Amino acid sequence: DGNLHPLIMFDANKPGDLEKAEAFGADILKLCVEVGGVLSGEHGIGVEKRDLMGEMFTSDDMKHQERIKMAFDEDQLLNPGKVFPTLHGCGELKTLHAKAVADKFPDIPRF
Repeated sequence: DGNLHPLIMFDANKPGDLEKAEAFGADILKLCVEVGGVLSGEHGIGVEKRDLMGEMFTSDDMKHQERIKMAFDEDQLLNPGKVFPTLHGCGELKTLHAKAVADKFPDIPRF
C-alpha cells in the first residue's frame, strides 16, 4: 500500500544531531504530502506529526476536525495535546474552558 517506515539513524550524543534527524523526518513527510500521499497510515497523528497537519489540511479543515473531536471528547480526556496542541479561548469552541484544561494539561502550548 505504499507506507514508508524511514529509520533515520543519528548520534544522540552529538549536539544538533537530534534536531537534524527530526528536520529530515519532517522533510520526508512534507514530500509525501506534496506528491499526493498523506502524513500517516496505520498509526495516526501524534506529537511527532501534529505540527505538520498544516501541510495536508487547511485551517478550516482543522477547525472542523477539532469540532468533531469536541463532540466526542468534550472533556478533552482522549490523547490531550496529541493532534490539536493549542488551547483555545473560552467560548471559542463553546465547551472548552481554557483555564481548566490549562491547569490539567500545563504542557500544552497556548496563545
